[in-house]
Order: sequence, then C-alpha cells, then structure tokens
Amino acid sequence: MRKLIGSLNTLLRRELDPLSDPRSSTQWLKEQRSGDLSQQLRSVREIVSRVPEREVFDLAGLQALFSLDEAAQPSFELLCQQYIQNPRMGKQIEEKLWDDIMGFARAMLNAYHRYIKVENPAPDEEAGFTQATPVMLARALRLIGIQVKWHFFRFEAPPPQLWAGANQMYRLSEVSGVDCDPFEIYPNDEELTTSCADEFLRIQMLATLNNGNFTLRQFDWADRWLGLWSRHIQLERRYRDGVHQFCVNLAEPTGPSKIHAAVEGDLMRFWGVGELLAEMNRTMQALEAGDSPARLGLGDDARMPACLEFMRQLEILWARERNQQIHRKERTKVNRLVQVIHGLDSIFEVVRQDDERMMSRSGLSRAPDADELVDMKLYGYVTERTQRKLAMQQATKHQVYGNRPVAAEHDNWVIDNQSQGGLGVVLPLQGHDWVRLGVLLAMRNDDKSHWLIAVVRRLNRVNSEQLYAGIQILTTTAVSMSMRALEQERHLEMMPGSIDVVPVGMVLQRQGLYIPYQSENRRANTLLLHMADYQVGRLFEVVARDKVFLVRLSEVLEKGPDWIWAVVEVVKRG
Repeated sequence: MRKLIGSLNTLLRRELDPLSDPRSSTQWLKEQRSGDLSQQLRSVREIVSRVPEREVFDLAGLQALFSLDEAAQPSFELLCQQYIQNPRMGKQIEEKLWDDIMGFARAMLNAYHRYIKVENPAPDEEAGFTQATPVMLARALRLIGIQVKWHFFRFEAPPPQLWAGANQMYRLSEVSGVDCDPFEIYPNDEELTTSCADEFLRIQMLATLNNGNFTLRQFDWADRWLGLWSRHIQLERRYRDGVHQFCVNLAEPTGPSKIHAAVEGDLMRFWGVGELLAEMNRTMQALEAGDSPARLGLGDDARMPACLEFMRQLEILWARERNQQIHRKERTKVNRLVQVIHGLDSIFEVVRQDDERMMSRSGLSRAPDADELVDMKLYGYVTERTQRKLAMQQATKHQVYGNRPVAAEHDNWVIDNQSQGGLGVVLPLQGHDWVRLGVLLAMRNDDKSHWLIAVVRRLNRVNSEQLYAGIQILTTTAVSMSMRALEQERHLEMMPGSIDVVPVGMVLQRQGLYIPYQSENRRANTLLLHMADYQVGRLFEVVARDKVFLVRLSEVLEKGPDWIWAVVEVVKRG
C-alpha cells in the first residue's frame, strides 16, 4: 500500500506544471531551494524558456510567470552583484556569470513577450490582462535594460534587436495608454514606484554614458540612480529648441541620439536634462552638507567621496550636452609626442614657471615705487626701511599656498589625430584610471614650448585594454596668478594684537589662471581656480606678472571635477 501511495505521489509530481497557475509554480519553487544561485536560476530559466512553446496563454499562466519571476529576483540580484563586485575575475568565471545573467534575462523576456502578444483573451480574463499589461511591459523593458548594461560591461554595442525591442515595448505602452501609469514593478521592491516611461528613459540615459571611462560599479550606480531620477525627465512628441538634448526614433532599431538640429517625426520622442541636473545638484549639495548616500537613496554600497566625485562626472557629461552644441572640426591623422601634466597645483606651477621664464628673457623691470621716489628726492638714495617694505611686498606677490608644489614629472602621450582646437589620443587603460571627463591638462610639444591648457571632453573604450580620449584646447595663453581673498585679510586685521603689516605666510594665498575668453558674441575676463575658492561676488586681490588687480567673481562658465572657470569683473587696477 505504501509503495502504491509513493508511486501516485511521484506521478503527481511529474505532472506538476509550474507554468500552469500560481499554486503550481509556488509548489515547484519550494522543491528548487537546494543548490547554488546559478543552479536555481538555471532551473527557472529552463522552465520559462518553455513558455513560447505552450499552446494555451491564459491569465493563470501569466500569473504563474509573475510568480516565478518575483521568486527569482533576490537570487538574480545577488548573481548580478557578484559579477559587478569582481571586475578582475578570471575569464572562465566571467563568461559563466555573464551567460547565467544574460541567459536568464533573455529567457524571461521571451516569456513575457509571448504573453504581451496575446490579442484576444477570454472574456472573463480580459480585465486581468488589461491590469497586467503595464507590469508586463515595464518588466520587459527592465530585462532589456539589463541586457544593454551587460553589453556595455564588455564594451560591446548592444545588438539592434534589443533597441528594436525597447522601442516596441514603449510604443505598445503608449498605444495602450499606460506609458505613464505608476506602480511597483516587483512586490516589496526597494525602489520607488516606476512606469513604462521611467524604465524606457532609464535605458536611454544609461546609453548616453557608454562613451565614458566608467567602471562596472559606476555603471551600476548610474543605472540605480536613474531609477530615482527618471521621473525628472519628460518624454515629448515635439522638439523644443533649447529644452531637448536627446531623441529616439521608435520606428528604428537604434538607441538615443544627440540633437544637433531640429528634427520632426510622428515616432520621434524628445527629452532634456534640465530638471535632472537640478535634482542632481540638490543631491550633491546634501552630500556636501554631510548627508549620507544611503539616506538619500543612492545605495548602501555608495561611499563618499567616490559617490560625489562620480556624480560630478555625470553632471559634467550631461550639462555639456545641455549647454553646448559641439561642432566637429575636420581631423587630421598625426603621430607626434606631447608632454602632459595633470593635477591643478602642478598645472598652476608649470604655467607660473613659464611666466617667470618669459619675464626673465624679456628683461622686464618693475616701475619705481612711490616711496623710492620720495627717498631719492629727500636723501639721494633708497632707505633700508623702504627696501625691506618692497622685499616683503614682492615675496607676498609670489607666495602661493604657503609652499609651492614641486612640478610633477610629465607623461608622454602619442597624439593620434588633431583638429582646430582639439586633439585625439589612444591610451592604455593601465595607469590612466585618472583620465575622466572634465579633467584639466597642461600640454606642450617639448621643453622649449609653452604649456597650453586643455580639458578631456570625450572618452570611449576602444577595447578592454585601450581608451580613446578627445581633448579640447581651452587656451594657449594662460597667465599664472596668485590670489588673496580680502575677507581673510580683514579677519586677520581684527585679530587681537594685529599689526600694520601682515607677515608673509599669514594670509593664505591661492593659485589660479587668467584665461582670455571670447565667443561669437562675447568677450570677458575669466579665471580658472580651485572649486573650493569660488563664491559668486567674492573679492580677490590677484597678482599676475607683477601687476595687481582687485576682481569680483561672477557667473560660472564651466565646472570640472575640482575646478571652476568663472567670469570676473575688474573692480580696481592697482
């Protein structure tokens, strides 16, 4: 009798179909608890891969698919993090994890796609399918986004069918009238409510980062943050000049494009990043004020200062697309060597040395001081008191940051191509992890040349070992400056026991560069200085080539990771 009962139970288990209804899928999942993460996901993958072969696609089967997908999410997320947190894993391990992650995403996407294609459900199931439609489409879009991201991890272009799938899913959400409906994509999901439009924009905006020199972890941060920020981006059907920076054609198997000229089309969709940048700025201000990344919803693994530095990189990238139309100049293939220095203090120092060499060669001498003229009239010679005063003034002019930094040894880069105002270079990834968008550079051809100032504008991974950098030349005529904030001098004058002449070194001196600025319709005096030194309206006494000026900081032209380029108003010439 016991053998008969055992045989019946075995037969019943064999007939259990986890794709038939939620109860059967739940029972089947209980039997799959043993084994590692990869094995559990492979079991789910094997089951859902049978969905397209089924003959019946009813509401119960869809609910079973929902159940299998939701149950697999914790294991799938852990497997994804295992890949992201081990960027230097062996090739065999990487290939196995990549196949497990991509295989699961493909199988689940194909399963959802089959239910999305159901056109005439049974009358008693029509309401259920209607209610499930936005969830199906949003999950399909997220699965496409996962595949796009993992192609980026390997520096590969996502295949056209992925872009076609994303555009098709979003278009279906528009036709169904559910593109902006908010909901939880998975029960107990830590992320905020989402929508089909949010998931679609998340994919599109992530694709704009594929030309950046970003790590796997940074890509994952950006993807997660876009889940928070996508609601600050609005898809529109008509192009608005000055508002929109990106577009996508839903009729083509392609991803997002930058807008260089007005374009129209019934299936064109447009969006801008103005509100997104404003939200990012609020988040960065909160981080700078001491708030934690985790409390701001940026993730438990987001740590300062790396989190803030990467957010500034994103701001530089997206703000540039918003504020400037980049006109590509004709490039010429070259093969020449240049010397390169990075790091603000090192750049300021080599430009200062350039200025001193130029002044020494030109034999420039300063104009006589008023006290010298008085001494000569009264005594026929310059008194020792006046000489001490002049020596102290001259030392103060050239005192920068207390101790001058020693000029860093330069790197040698081979220029691959050049254009009017720009250079292109291919670099090995090893040793160049500091090369980021917005990084300032000093460059020159040889020891006899002057240093010019440039900035990294474009990055693209050529392959797993090489990086292409597009570099814009900001100026060939930068002038070194020492700067003194006047409010610090007033603070020292009010200190107890203050003396008439502030000793050298007591007032903190800063460095900067004067850069002549000229655009099509504007000329201005500008300074490039440390980000920490900028405050709109702040007064500085600046000394450049022995000339003294009082200037007031004005609007910002551009921001880098650690520098600001600002317009200045000359208040007084000393």
